[in-house]
Amino acid sequence: MKVFLGGARGSFPVTGADKLRYGGDTFALLAESRDGAQALIDAGSGVRNLKDRLRPGGTLFFTHVHLDHLIGLPALVDVWPKQLVFPSGDLRPALERVFSPPVWPVKLPAAEYPVPPGPLDVGGLRIGWHALAHPDGCLAYRLDEPATGACAVVATDVEWAAMTPRAQDAFAAFARGADLLAFDAQYRPDEYAAHRGWGHSTWADAAEAARRCGAAKLWLIHHAPGRTDAEIDALAAEAAVACKGAVVPAGERMTETLHE
Repeated sequence: MKVFLGGARGSFPVTGADKLRYGGDTFALLAESRDGAQALIDAGSGVRNLKDRLRPGGTLFFTHVHLDHLIGLPALVDVWPKQLVFPSGDLRPALERVFSPPVWPVKLPAAEYPVPPGPLDVGGLRIGWHALAHPDGCLAYRLDEPATGACAVVATDVEWAAMTPRAQDAFAAFARGADLLAFDAQYRPDEYAAHRGWGHSTWADAAEAARRCGAAKLWLIHHAPGRTDAEIDALAAEAAVACKGAVVPAGERMTETLHE
């Protein structure tokens, strides 16, 4: 399985000379199986960085439909997915209100496929999901490639501290044995109190989640909009001390190959 990251920023896109290495585009991730099957997770502004790999007729899985995770949809007009998979069946009307006149002149052409009760197979990939603590709800996705045993888990928006111990255990079981865990690390621990209830985690939460599920590698994602490259470096260095696996501060256009 190959994993391509289009954007790692959270909340809204940003730009600036101090944000060049990790980039300012919001979240989008593409997983591609050995047989060429593709699963796109979210369509933040970073989806434009994936267009050279995307093929039309694929499947787009939304973790949720907050604007930073769908603002890149207009960039997909010429590689439009065949399926849109939503966390629940009532979200398409909300999406259509955004992408319709007078806000946007192009309506969504793809059919809706609400999340079914069990895992969904997309070519050589099997995709499962798990509910997270986040305002309006959010799903984590687990992408398994049975042919190679590769596994990536994506948890973009989650308030780890708001989850009960039982809910944390359930997530750890869901993500158990992941080769790659991409996890919300928007805040430093000293910033969390001022943002309690906002639906996001700290680097320490991400490190704990990675330890609990036994992830081989942790990608820190959903960087705060104002976070500079130097600040992300420092945050990741602290997380690396706390986490038994490898810790990588994720940035746009990053790639990872799992189980070649």
